[in-house]
Amino acid sequence: MPSLSDNNPLIGTWKLISITAIYPDGKVDREAFGSNPIGYITYTIEGKMMVVFSKSDRAPLSGNSASPLTAAIHSISIEERAAAFSTFNSYAGSYTIDENKVIHHVEIASIPNRIGKSLTRTFTLDQNRVTLKTPPSKSDNIPKIFELTWERVKSA
Repeated sequence: MPSLSDNNPLIGTWKLISITAIYPDGKVDREAFGSNPIGYITYTIEGKMMVVFSKSDRAPLSGNSASPLTAAIHSISIEERAAAFSTFNSYAGSYTIDENKVIHHVEIASIPNRIGKSLTRTFTLDQNRVTLKTPPSKSDNIPKIFELTWERVKSA
């Protein structure tokens, strides 16, 4: 397994371009997480990673929703909070690379069930873009492969 610092092509910050779902029958949904999902993924030379993404058309919450750390968040209906949760994803931890696979070792996550898990993604690079492909996973009771395409963020 190569060192993370030896010519690691993933180091840096990448902006989300698209999320595509591929069905077992070959059908492709190019808007699997909405028409214009937004997000970032960062890989550091120290072996840490973090990812955050959401649908772009998320409705703002009603009421006093300045912070989830205050009791005021509970004044917002459970349906609104569920909609906000289901249109947002994030996790962070360490990562390792094995040939064309990057393995995310999850330490913190918006979905608590992912904590302590290792999520393997196959990656392909094309100039300033990287595509991360998930193994098949059941979504709406159908096994789908998700492809997330990211574009490298240029240094300021």
